[in-house]
Amino acid sequence: MPAVLTIVLAAVIGLVLGSALSVVIRRLPRGLGLFRRLRCTRCGHPLAWEAAPLAGYLVQRGRCRHCGRPIPAFFPLTELLTSAVLALLVWRHGATLLAGLYACFSLALILTLFVDWLHHDIYYLILLPTTALALIAPLLHLDPRLDFRSTLFGLVVGLVFFGLLFLFGQFLFHSQALGLGDVWLAGTIGAMMGFYGALLTLTAGIILAALGAGLLLLIRRASPKQYMPYGAYLCLAALGYLCFWAP
Repeated sequence: MPAVLTIVLAAVIGLVLGSALSVVIRRLPRGLGLFRRLRCTRCGHPLAWEAAPLAGYLVQRGRCRHCGRPIPAFFPLTELLTSAVLALLVWRHGATLLAGLYACFSLALILTLFVDWLHHDIYYLILLPTTALALIAPLLHLDPRLDFRSTLFGLVVGLVFFGLLFLFGQFLFHSQALGLGDVWLAGTIGAMMGFYGALLTLTAGIILAALGAGLLLLIRRASPKQYMPYGAYLCLAALGYLCFWAP
């Protein structure tokens, strides 16, 4: 199959997977059944063609055709981001097992990103299998930059560095500057990236979080005491690394 068609196919698959992720993002934190029929999140009307990834949103101009109320923007954003990430991975690595490995990591990162941003939570149910896959990956010999020692060191770097930030917030400010979910997410990302990749990605995540917090404060969309989804920024940095930097 020509390279362009492979990239287009990856983008289409990304739209479909992104649609599935958006359902999980919506339902998992609310304790709703993941395999129930799709319904409008506003009026509860059952959906048919309206649920088509991205196309349904565009045709309806971002509104439910039954009640006319706006469709939450995270649905098309999740689909677009997943589609773009999978297309970039295939563009860089071809239709290979390495691209498949990075795609698995990316799906977990996108899911965690939106759950943390929208629901202020990070799920070990997502992180633990991803960490296990990262630790197993060196045995598959798919990624030349990762050996088991680098993966393990990356895991330790993430856990130790963000664990210290967690303790720093506890003892100095008597509050949680970070949650334990953020600590484990940092460890998972470190295991994905390896030692040097972990240093680069986690540093970039901290910078993105600082810039994001500063921007939200500047436009008065957040207050200094408001929850800051550090995990979402770490996930963005990790996705950027996988798509543009990882060999």
